[in-house]
Amino acid sequence: MSAREFLPNSKYQYKMMLVITLTGFLVLVGMGIISGLIALDDPGAGLVVFGITILGVAIYWVIGMIISVPYYRSLRYEIQDDEVIVNVGIVTHSVKHVPYRTVTNITVKRDIFDRWFFNLGTLNIQTAGMSGQTGAEESLVGLENVQEVYELVVTELRRFRGAMSPTTVQEVLPADGSASLLAEGQAMRTLLEETAISDSE
Repeated sequence: MSAREFLPNSKYQYKMMLVITLTGFLVLVGMGIISGLIALDDPGAGLVVFGITILGVAIYWVIGMIISVPYYRSLRYEIQDDEVIVNVGIVTHSVKHVPYRTVTNITVKRDIFDRWFFNLGTLNIQTAGMSGQTGAEESLVGLENVQEVYELVVTELRRFRGAMSPTTVQEVLPADGSASLLAEGQAMRTLLEETAISDSE
């Protein structure tokens, strides 16, 4: 099979933006409550804490929005005959190879945003190291056709492991003619040895 390439759906970018916004909002609400409690004893201190929180959340939101775009565009997945390749990275682009021989488990994950809003999914590939210990997951995120990718990886994994049948070593025995020649040679050697002994006597 030639390599097949998959990209995350564009809705994954909007999901990242939504998660960033909700995270900032929850932090703002939580710190707002804490600032209110502080303000009961010291209104000035409570106001300072809340002001710093607003500034921090604003910086986090802006940076998150800026980074989410190139991060989404850097994602690319390749399903090959013997491995899965994950391309990801903004400043440092990394290419992660997941050989089928190290795969221990494959699962599909959909969180609440995937199920209710975006109809997306994540394919998690669990691997094992050389020592047999379970390794970190590689995740193919933002897939709208996650079930198709899952079935493709499982099919290729089974095909790969089926092709890895152990090599059969056969012992080659001499043919009947070779065996008879060997026996005749042994008999002649024995006869010569007996003749030599008789002559010496």
